[in-house]
Amino acid sequence: MTALGGLKALGQLEGRTLLIEGAAGGVGSAAVEIARALGATVIGTASERNHAFLTSLGALPVTYGAGLAERLASLTPSGVDLVLDAAASGSLTDLVDIVGDPDRVVTVADHVNAQRLGVRVANAVNDATLLAEAGALGEQGRYAPRIEQTYPLEEIAKAHAHSERGHVQGKIVVTI
Repeated sequence: MTALGGLKALGQLEGRTLLIEGAAGGVGSAAVEIARALGATVIGTASERNHAFLTSLGALPVTYGAGLAERLASLTPSGVDLVLDAAASGSLTDLVDIVGDPDRVVTVADHVNAQRLGVRVANAVNDATLLAEAGALGEQGRYAPRIEQTYPLEEIAKAHAHSERGHVQGKIVVTI
């Protein structure tokens, strides 16, 4: 729902080129699949070890960090239309510069810098409409949540430690 809420805040995706910062993580990977299902061309930032994963989701992978604008220019000469930040990696200023307008950027992760830059924030909310839409995409085979690791409730500390290491592909699930 966080991914779908962030994407909805960006508006029309069909025919647009969308950059997702943090595309291999739980929210980012969901956003990749959903945005593709909604007709966007998706470019996703991730470390090189996650590039094959992003390709399997239908995204064009690109390494995050310094020089991103130059790598994007060679990957998509026509430019990036919209950005969804799912990483809070400190790159929000660069992401705004890439698209040239804070109105074309939504973050689900970097609330502090969003306010300073005028970027919209999409908070995770329980929304039956969004849940139904994600469910319908799943039923159509156009979206499947990715689970990296499952932990029983009594190992929740291990789940938190796993999450804090970062670089997760998909979600970490705690079963009750």
